[in-house]
Parts: sequence; C-alpha cells; structure tokens
Amino acid sequence: MTLISLLLVLLVERITTKSQYWQAGFYADKYLENIESRGWFNSSSKSWVLTLVIFVPVMIIYLIVQKFAGGLVELVISTAILMVCVGCPAIRATYKCFLQAANKGDSQACDMYEDQISGDDKDTVSFGLNLVWQNYRHYTAVILWFAACGAAGAIFYILVREMGSKFSNDNIQVANQVKRLLNIVDWIPVRITALGFLLVGHFSRAFPTWLSYLPDPAVQAKTLLLDVSKQAEEIEPDENDCTEEPCTLVRLAKRNVMFLLVIIALLTLSGWID
Repeated sequence: MTLISLLLVLLVERITTKSQYWQAGFYADKYLENIESRGWFNSSSKSWVLTLVIFVPVMIIYLIVQKFAGGLVELVISTAILMVCVGCPAIRATYKCFLQAANKGDSQACDMYEDQISGDDKDTVSFGLNLVWQNYRHYTAVILWFAACGAAGAIFYILVREMGSKFSNDNIQVANQVKRLLNIVDWIPVRITALGFLLVGHFSRAFPTWLSYLPDPAVQAKTLLLDVSKQAEEIEPDENDCTEEPCTLVRLAKRNVMFLLVIIALLTLSGWID
C-alpha cells in the first residue's frame, strides 16, 4: 500500500495544482497558532510540552489508520494524508516563474523570484542548492518518513518541520528545542538522501564527502546534504545562463526521488515494507 500511495500522490501532485486545503502548512499553521494562543509556548516551556504538542496529532492519525488497517479505507486515508504532506505548490510556482523570466531575459524578475525561495540564505547558498534543500524538506524526507512509519510518520515530520520554521525567530526557548529535535529527525533521512545523490550522480567525487559526514552527529542536515550534492553533480559555469545551476541540481533531486521509489518498490516486493 505504501508504494501505491506514493505513486498516486506523486502523479497527482505533478499534474495538478493543490489548493490550500491540500497543503500541510495550512493545517500546521492553524494548529500551532491555536496552541500558541493558549500560552503553551513561552520562555519557561518544558520539553514535555513540545512532545505533547507533536505526538497528540501523530497518535490520533496512527489510531485512525490502524482502525482500518489492511483495507481499502486505510489506503484512501493514507494516500489523502500523504497528498497533504508532500510538496510545496508555492515554491513550485515561484520556480516556474523564475524559469519563465529567465527565458525572457528578465534578470530583475529572476532575482525577485530567487529572493522569494532563498530568503536569508541567498548570499551564502546558491539558488540551485536552496532548491535541493527545499526538495528534501518537502518531498524526500516526507517520503522516507511515510515509507518507514506510514501516515503518522509523515505527519510527525511535517509538524517538526513547520515548528522549526514558525519558531525560528519568535521564541528562542522553543526554537532551540525544535532545532535539537530536527537534528534527530533528519539524521537518518538526510544521510539516505545524500547516499542517493552519490549513487545517481558523480559517485567517486561525492562518496568521500558523504563518508566523512556519516558518523558525525553534530553536522547540520543542510550542510551535509548541500556539500554532497555539490560533489554529486558537475555544473559548467555559464554567466549568460542563470538557469544552468538550478536546473541541473533540480534534475539531480528528481533522479534521486525516482531512485528512492525504486528502492521502496524493491523493499515492498521483498516484504520489508507493507
């Protein structure tokens, strides 16, 4: 069922534009704003509060899915939840606008769209690498958590990710707690994703970088992923074509998603994944 859900969701997500009601950020924002309005998050918040906020909806989803385990209803519910969790239509639309502006030679518009996606990282991380990171956060990581833990796993990752974005500046105490949790949550998925990059990209160049980061518990997920992706794909610099770098790295990320789907299919056929 996992593989069927993934294939259906990725197919539909590619050919349609999702409304806000099919986007995880919409529901996560509503939920977190409600929790915040109750004063649960403050300078004296304990770690158990964060745990409760995250695991209550996760357990609810888990119990709902388990109630219909093994049937068509489970497939429908899991697929619908995955549809909500996967993807980021706003980033996809902005990237398409960037490509259209580049084709028209409108460099000013390209810079504007790049700013919308890269944000504060524009001066330190290239546009293509920012797209790789966004692809990981909105596609690969969600897919891996769904494959490992089902719909509840996807909800768990989404909540932690959205909390990391929402409280990055507003609440230092909660932000530090979420940051530590994100490092744990991303530890295995980002290494699997980076492994996929070197297998679908330039293996001999990327493998030493991936291997050097493998046992390091302190390295940030973003640092690991972007350093490996830079080595996994050779990019010919072209000052006259601002799309070369982002398009090349986006193709790398897409190949990696397909590679992971193949692995999930093999694990499904061998009985390791339901």
